[in-house]
Amino acid sequence: MKIGFIGAGNMGEALLAGMIRGGTIQVHDIIVYDADNQKRQAILDRYQIKLASDNQDLLKQVHTVILAIKPNIYPIVLPEISCYLTSEHHLLSLAPGYNFSRISNLLNQDKMEKTACKLSLIMSNTSARIGQAISAACFDQDLPSEEKSTLSKLLSSVGMFFEVEEAQMPTITSVIGSVPALVYMVIEGIMQGAILEGLPAEQAKQIAAGVVASAANMISETGEHPAILRDRICSPAGTTIEGVAYLKNIGFEGKIIEAIHLMAEKARRM
Repeated sequence: MKIGFIGAGNMGEALLAGMIRGGTIQVHDIIVYDADNQKRQAILDRYQIKLASDNQDLLKQVHTVILAIKPNIYPIVLPEISCYLTSEHHLLSLAPGYNFSRISNLLNQDKMEKTACKLSLIMSNTSARIGQAISAACFDQDLPSEEKSTLSKLLSSVGMFFEVEEAQMPTITSVIGSVPALVYMVIEGIMQGAILEGLPAEQAKQIAAGVVASAANMISETGEHPAILRDRICSPAGTTIEGVAYLKNIGFEGKIIEAIHLMAEKARRM
């Protein structure tokens, strides 16, 4: 299959790089357009992929298109490309806050019309670049099973993949798309604490990232609840319970829950 990207920002490039790395799609089957000349040139230099001259040119060459533009650009780009879309086209939207109805309205398309393009909602994160993203999709209900299978494999090639319902997308946006930023903050905190206690900065960074990655892998590999794994490390009157008790007292877990709730609410309001 051929796939097009409208937009070549951080998320678009991460998916593009991950798909190439995953091997399910070849470089010559990817076409990109971005309004920013510098971004276009940078993408060309890094990946030697084909560039479209504009969105119309891209839509003439591919039927499957990932919309990797910022949400505030949707009201500009979607009406612009609407007249070039056919029932053969399939748009995969990455933008938080845009459900099927909102996108269809901007495209001025009635989903009941035979000429309407197919729409799916997707979410991923920048770890797609290294093939370790978590991705999810709410597929168009009229999407043929063969095409759904192909796209599922494509998204699986950049990491873990889930198919979800439309109502879940705001939560998916916060947990998949935004939570990595919170994890980076935790890693940075661990790193700075290690530096404060005397470790060199580079060593502290490697250890902090490695400890978080290995702890996450323990959950994935064993299937056990994180609380059980935590309690196994907490010896009576030991060093670990000292830190755990402190974070419990200041409401650490509750703040994480609240942050996810705030991000999901923001996605619903966008």
